[in-house]
Amino acid sequence: MIQQETKQREIRKFMIMLSVVNLALFAVTCRGMVRSYNTTMLALSYEYGFTSRSLLGTLYHLLDAVLPLDLIDYRAVVATAYVATILFVLFVEYFLYRCLRCCEGEMVKYGEYLALILSLCLVSTFSFPYNFFRVDIFMILVSLLGVLCLVKERAQWLVVPLSALGVMFHQGYVFMYFNLILVLLFYRALSWWKEDRRKARRYGLLLALSFLVGSVLFLWFEFFSRSNGAAFFDTIKSEAEKLSYDGIYHSTLLYHEVLGIDLASTEEEFSRVNAVQILMCGIVCLPMLVFGVRFFAGLIKKAKGASEKWKYLAVVLGAATILPDFLLKIDYGRWMAAVVVYYVGIVLALLAMKDPIMETQVRESGERLIQRPGIALWIMVVILLLPFLDVNIDPFFRHLGSIVNKNFLHWYEPMR
Repeated sequence: MIQQETKQREIRKFMIMLSVVNLALFAVTCRGMVRSYNTTMLALSYEYGFTSRSLLGTLYHLLDAVLPLDLIDYRAVVATAYVATILFVLFVEYFLYRCLRCCEGEMVKYGEYLALILSLCLVSTFSFPYNFFRVDIFMILVSLLGVLCLVKERAQWLVVPLSALGVMFHQGYVFMYFNLILVLLFYRALSWWKEDRRKARRYGLLLALSFLVGSVLFLWFEFFSRSNGAAFFDTIKSEAEKLSYDGIYHSTLLYHEVLGIDLASTEEEFSRVNAVQILMCGIVCLPMLVFGVRFFAGLIKKAKGASEKWKYLAVVLGAATILPDFLLKIDYGRWMAAVVVYYVGIVLALLAMKDPIMETQVRESGERLIQRPGIALWIMVVILLLPFLDVNIDPFFRHLGSIVNKNFLHWYEPMR
């Protein structure tokens, strides 16, 4: 009982500290600016059909209809962005609190380190102008809510509608954040297979239904939902102008999402920017990459039997769903954020589930970091390079990549 009270007191102290850090970080990074990409998305709505990326705009229009205010205005968008971001941060803190309460013994302290990393990443990234009020916060919220259901083993059926909501916010959800739910469902199914076949089959069914719902919606939005966009383009464009600063909307977003025009050729220059920055990122983050490979290799090595090997192999490779985005798209800052959310989130979730192999691996890796503080210091330095941006990975790699390109590679013209 005394140990339990001590743990609760420790977690409460940590959450108070984390809230203060988040408040300070929000105050430093937030500029009160919503970029044209994020304002233009609010003009998309199911009023014009069951179309791609329209859930957020539909919810915004419902809010406009309910409140006695005119929300089809840039100042109203900024105010809504503040409210949405603050609520998002509060939910992230709640998620972290619930996970930490499930941890036992020294895992609470390791969980707190992971919680700090995840919180620093999310708060800095989504309060900075590049991603302020970006649809990504809603996709993350959906996945973290699903993770909570699976960690606590309560209302697990919610993962199916949550999977649908994630894709309805943005079909890129299937590559970015869907992995957390799918991997944990797979993990739960294999974990229960020897002890309770009925429960294992239930998780297997939830996995199949979630994957099916997400896949069908992805295919619909990506290939079939833009057939009548031309009839509504002018109306949507007019509303996007009202929602955006000085009427400057994001034209390429509307051309692609409403008219279905493929604009991949316009992104070739940005792809070269990505190539330079990811090369620099790989070099700078090499100690972290080596540490991560050793950590997850050790996890698989400790697994005994085929089912356990498959279970942890899924945990290790879950972030591979983001590879199509890295290969075909250009928002490398967003993709890197998704990778961090997956790996920190999955480790934290398994600690909350009291997974013995994960606890052992975290303990051994923590002891190794204590013996080699240089690696831990390097990790903290890289974290301080945040926030993640969109096309650019973060401000540091944007600047470093520009220097290397200008003086050595000459792969692209300097970006304004």
